[in-house]
Amino acid sequence: MDKNSIAKKVKETLLEGLKQDGLKWFKPWKAGDNYPINNNSGRVYRGFNTFILNAEMRKGYEHNEWDTFKGISSREGKVIKGQKGTDVYLWLVSYIAKGGSNTWYKTKAECMRKEGVSEQDVIPNFNLRFYKVWNIGQCEGLKPRRLPAGNEIDIKPIESCEAIVSDYRAANPKLDISEIDQDQAFYRPSTDSITMPLKKQFDKLDRFYHTLFHEMVHSTGHESRLNRKGVAQTQVLRKTKHDYAFEELIAESGAMMLSGYAGICTDTELDEKQSQAYVNGWVKAVKQADEKAVISALTQSQKATDYILGN
Repeated sequence: MDKNSIAKKVKETLLEGLKQDGLKWFKPWKAGDNYPINNNSGRVYRGFNTFILNAEMRKGYEHNEWDTFKGISSREGKVIKGQKGTDVYLWLVSYIAKGGSNTWYKTKAECMRKEGVSEQDVIPNFNLRFYKVWNIGQCEGLKPRRLPAGNEIDIKPIESCEAIVSDYRAANPKLDISEIDQDQAFYRPSTDSITMPLKKQFDKLDRFYHTLFHEMVHSTGHESRLNRKGVAQTQVLRKTKHDYAFEELIAESGAMMLSGYAGICTDTELDEKQSQAYVNGWVKAVKQADEKAVISALTQSQKATDYILGN
């Protein structure tokens, strides 16, 4: 399967998830530090793989731990007959020197050293690959790396939200977050500030924090942080429709991840933003988007939430 076909497959997976679960597709399967990991190495699955594997957890698996067929077999484990694997994706990056020996290298530094060129003469190449993994609940002979659910600490949602916000503010002292008696929530890059309505203007605190998380994800794009196009490099009044949709996909998927991490409610019946019309708008936007842009947005969303959580 070539790179374009794989990118198309990722986009189709997102569309199917949005149609079936709405924006809850972006939400972790339960509260707390439950990112999907490789059962053997403990390595965390990042980027759009986080969303894909979290969505698979809704099938009722107990542990968010995965491995390849080869990895399972090498540890004398066994995939249960009839169990289907889940596709995860990996960017393979290689480097070549402009006007050099036509040799590809695994790292930029190696290319610069062996070809004797400067950084601006190094050309990167990105190849998208996919492989299948199985949840340990689909296998025999494997044990979870993390503590079982019964031994996990109790999550107190609002306290968790406050901890996320206070830690992010402490790590970014120049970011101003204020609550004002008005009806809009927004992030302004030029002043590096988030403006929120008052908490009492929300009928549920969950909605306040979900909205704040959305704006915090926007703020990670500031030039002093992740320097993301659509925030740092585009003036608000000059944003194209594509820039806006791309950044909103990052912010909303990131807010869903943070809300799930904290354990606050984002169920469709409690939030007018989750109405079918709103979800249909997202489906339409994703359909019209370039496949690579969709993958990039989900990857940037993961980077933003990692930045906020200090991972």
